[in-house]
Amino acid sequence: MDSKAQLTVDIIAKVVEGRITIANAAKLLSKSRRSIERYVTRYQQVGIQFVVHGNSGKSPPNKTPVSIRKAVQALIKEKYFDLNLLHLAEKLEADEHIVVKRETLRGWAHDIHHVKRAQT
Repeated sequence: MDSKAQLTVDIIAKVVEGRITIANAAKLLSKSRRSIERYVTRYQQVGIQFVVHGNSGKSPPNKTPVSIRKAVQALIKEKYFDLNLLHLAEKLEADEHIVVKRETLRGWAHDIHHVKRAQT
């Protein structure tokens, strides 16, 4: 737990104990009165775990699997090393049936130090 979360837990615990008011807690944490009320309710239900976000530790639902990233990076190194990113995205979709956005490809190509620069 970081220091900000620890401060939040300490202040909400004091509110629950009746040592400070909700208004003072709102000022101390720079939150609205309603947020403090929600924090108090969650604190009473689950304890200090109220401060941990519900999505922590979960991967995003739109994340591309690592296996696809590795396969695309291998294709970039072996087969499509001379293509720019836009052309690469088109070839992957047409030939390999892999649909990946250009910005995602850019990040993956950057990870393996494959950067095509414009010819001058």
